[in-house]
Amino acid sequence: MWLRTRYSQPKMVAIGVVGSFSLAVYYPVWAYLFPQPYENLPMRLACSATFIPLAVLPWWPRRLRAYLPTYWYCAMTVAMPFFVGYMTLRNATPPWLMTHMACVMLLMMLFDIASFLLVFTTGSILAGAAFVLSPAATLHTQTMLEYIPLLLFGIVGGATCTVSSNMAEQSRIDALTAASNNIAHELRTPLGSLRIAARAVARYMPDLIRSHRLAEGEGLAVPEMRAQNLHALERSIGVMEREVTYANTIIDMLLLSARPIGEVPLIPLAARDCVEQALRRFPYGSRAERERITLAPTGDFALLGEETLVVHILFNLLRNALFHTDRAGKGEIRVYIEAGENGNHIKVHDTGPGIPPDVLPRIFNRFYSYSSDSAGTGNITGLGIGLAFCRAAMEHMGGGIQCRTNLGEFTEFTLTFPMTEAGVRQ
Repeated sequence: MWLRTRYSQPKMVAIGVVGSFSLAVYYPVWAYLFPQPYENLPMRLACSATFIPLAVLPWWPRRLRAYLPTYWYCAMTVAMPFFVGYMTLRNATPPWLMTHMACVMLLMMLFDIASFLLVFTTGSILAGAAFVLSPAATLHTQTMLEYIPLLLFGIVGGATCTVSSNMAEQSRIDALTAASNNIAHELRTPLGSLRIAARAVARYMPDLIRSHRLAEGEGLAVPEMRAQNLHALERSIGVMEREVTYANTIIDMLLLSARPIGEVPLIPLAARDCVEQALRRFPYGSRAERERITLAPTGDFALLGEETLVVHILFNLLRNALFHTDRAGKGEIRVYIEAGENGNHIKVHDTGPGIPPDVLPRIFNRFYSYSSDSAGTGNITGLGIGLAFCRAAMEHMGGGIQCRTNLGEFTEFTLTFPMTEAGVRQ
């Protein structure tokens, strides 16, 4: 339910400014310009004050941002269904009935169905309780009975129309799948040609270098080439092969992450074999990256899974750990394989920058992305599909994925696999 907060967040500052201003300014409108039967300035000012923290959201300390979803829900509950509902019950005039209906529509645009029902129901119950406890409060029975069918129609109609948000996300998934297919098609051929060329150069380069050296020894007029230049040429072949492998691996990860997991068959596997294969096949950018990762020497268990899924889950976790430790300029990565009575685990632990508390609840959401070097700027990097894929793949294999972190100290992802008979015996 808190996911919707992410989509509303870009609008929160504007909502805070407009809400705090409008609630205060409309008092003289309804009190003097177009007088209503009932007005309450202290209540207006109190509700107006709930919008002020949203108006100053960019200046919130990072440690408080973890509480933003909770505050957002509370503020919307108090300022809209409670305040507007209470004032509608007290007045039951056309302006307040229209205001209440507009409030319903605004809430539906800001929240998903479950969140809307929570906020609207809670606020309405509080408004009803406040109305009953108010002195000299008279219910306009006929007007409210006439309004209820219109309110129900608005709620049902709005709920029906919210499928557009699901359609929009599905469109993003379809577009990403189509784009990944196009990328694969367009890049596979030149990458294949580059690999063939690299292997051809690798095959004939030693002969060319030897011929050059023989010509120099015979005193022939050939361009001078230093030894370090020749070594650089020899090393470039390995660089070309490694970059082609890296590009193909990234394409495979994009294709696998963008598509639904589907009914992938599960077979018995050994956890250590999968981890060792992932560490061996991962397209490291340099020897230093490979040396930054260590595998705990002990531990193994049997699991029911799909080798490609397990390897690509580890690819995603290793890539994220390498990316963030590299950006932070510090951190080592260690992989653990643990078999226990309460479950079997593969852990990827890095001593990098950690994840802020306001980011942690959303890291497994599809299309959400965060970069450790963008703290406080609101910038994001990546497509936001890697960890969402990891969660979907683990759930398909009957397991799960959790993250434990401490900002500035470490991040640890734990893959939990269900116990199997073979795993218990082992």
